[in-house]
Amino acid sequence: MPINDIRLSPHFKLKEFQCRCCGTVKIHPMLLEALERLRELWGNPIVITSGYRCANHNREVGGAKESRHMKGFAVDVVCIASEQARVSKLAREAGFDQAIPYGVRNFIHLGVWPKD
Repeated sequence: MPINDIRLSPHFKLKEFQCRCCGTVKIHPMLLEALERLRELWGNPIVITSGYRCANHNREVGGAKESRHMKGFAVDVVCIASEQARVSKLAREAGFDQAIPYGVRNFIHLGVWPKD
């Protein structure tokens, strides 16, 4: 079995969240739980294009200085522009406090944050 090819939940594997440049993985359980709820509400597979990012990778992609990706609290997922408003609404219902559509770039940024 390849490194990080481990199922975390019914629909997601560890490797989907790993940094594209170094392979490091950080994922908060809240994020995984919200993704599973969104998968159930939407009824479609969720393809993660960006999960955890190390500081170097975050700089390379022009991410925010304090990006939630660097803490394991955010992902970017594939979503065509015409579905983004609906999926953003479903994401909020699923527990995400960030659901930022990127229009013709065909993805949505999804983030969670503990409420303590």
